[in-house]
Amino acid sequence: MKEFLKFIFWMFVSIFVLMVVVVALMLNSYDRAYENAHKHSSYSWKKVTYPVEKYSNPIDEYNDNFELLFNLLVKKLFSPTLVEKEFKRAYETAKNLSADSPISMQAIKNKIKIYNYSEGANQYAVYKLNIDWREQAVLAAKSLQKYRYSKEKLVEQLINVALFTQKEADYAVEQVNFDWKENAVKEAESYVNSGKISKEKLLEILVENKKFTQEEAEYAIEHAKIDLLD
Repeated sequence: MKEFLKFIFWMFVSIFVLMVVVVALMLNSYDRAYENAHKHSSYSWKKVTYPVEKYSNPIDEYNDNFELLFNLLVKKLFSPTLVEKEFKRAYETAKNLSADSPISMQAIKNKIKIYNYSEGANQYAVYKLNIDWREQAVLAAKSLQKYRYSKEKLVEQLINVALFTQKEADYAVEQVNFDWKENAVKEAESYVNSGKISKEKLLEILVENKKFTQEEAEYAIEHAKIDLLD
């Protein structure tokens, strides 16, 4: 009974701390937004432009920090022996799932749910794996090289299918050093078996459907060993 009361006490303490931190982060974000609004208000005639990073999502960093904080609190909260066995089983399961490399954190989270561990045990298990998810994304990207994806299509595949985060996918496509122009050439040549098509139609397919850049698509049409309709 004493252990149970101790567990309940630490649970409420941790939840309170988490709420305080979240409120502090929200207030800090509000203050920065307020300052920026006044700094670049309509009373200023200076034109301010902000650089936009391709494929990036500014909310990712906040989510990553919030999830790390949550995981740390969960680990502290659920360390008592009352649930130690379940947490050990969840961790062993997560380790076995992570052997199916490359794999994303979200993919492991989805798979471990079928074992019906508590949410706290699942969070603890995934956190304790201590895997470099960015490197997992790089390995996943390399495994997809044979499909001749464009850079944009590869990012979509890593996020929507392999369930990596935007930041992990961005990192991966910058590390693999694929020749996107050659991928476009191979993709163009794959249409030889489907019959002749016009240059305009092939260009449309490469740019609109396959998401190659205009430059990559034009390079492919010029260098691909295919016969095009006039």
